[in-house]
Amino acid sequence: MKRLVGKLFATEPFKSRQKDFNVRALDLAEPSSGVHRPRTNDDRRTMTGVQYNIFDSERYVLTLQDHALRDVASAAPYDYLEILVNEKQYGGGGIFRDQATACVDSAFSEYVFVHEFGHHFAALADEYYTSPVAYQTGGTEHPEPWEPNVTALHDPAHVKWHDLADRETPLPTPWDKAAFDKHSREYQAERVRLRAANVPESQMDELFRKEREWETQFLASQKYARKVGAFEGAAYEATGLYRPETDCIMFTRDEVGFCRVCRRAIERIIDDYTRP
Repeated sequence: MKRLVGKLFATEPFKSRQKDFNVRALDLAEPSSGVHRPRTNDDRRTMTGVQYNIFDSERYVLTLQDHALRDVASAAPYDYLEILVNEKQYGGGGIFRDQATACVDSAFSEYVFVHEFGHHFAALADEYYTSPVAYQTGGTEHPEPWEPNVTALHDPAHVKWHDLADRETPLPTPWDKAAFDKHSREYQAERVRLRAANVPESQMDELFRKEREWETQFLASQKYARKVGAFEGAAYEATGLYRPETDCIMFTRDEVGFCRVCRRAIERIIDDYTRP
């Protein structure tokens, strides 16, 4: 818990606003370590009912047993909940003002913790679009999303983060999306192959490390890297939806933190709780 919370408070804007938070931990003693994993037939029922394979996604971890979760959580005052699971398998989940989860023994646990808390705390949308998800994608019509960090860009002159956009940055903002998509398809195919083979989690972690290295270098090399614009590809849609920057913790596992639009969304939630 200290390790993961430490990562959260090393990440802006949580770092600058740490004094505005209280953190309480509930230590739940179970007969055996771990949680329910249907894909591998590991049947471990816990007090919160948390499990992998939510919505048939092998990495998605949540509990659907809300009464059980609230009964456990009632032992301490809280506004937001993050459930930590003693598992090596990469995974987590986050629902705005409902719950967030993270495995603790993956090589990417710290990233998952912060990413999923972004969903839970500030209603941040996933900005990636090449990973398999449980939602229907590929629609031809895209209403303006309600989440603060993605847009359908129906009116580029009044994009929802227009005050943060750099004036010299065109909207939509060009980037080498074709090259990114090609590499990502190859990576996703390898990920599916390794999962089907049920390889040790260390091999999955190594695949994630290689992907992070490539994506970090590639996205940082883009002409409008570190600029606020509107980059096509977001919220599980390859076309028609846009994210604010080339890279962000809501887009990749890269060590880039939250983009400026996400940081502002987080600050606004903190202000709602702390202003006089």
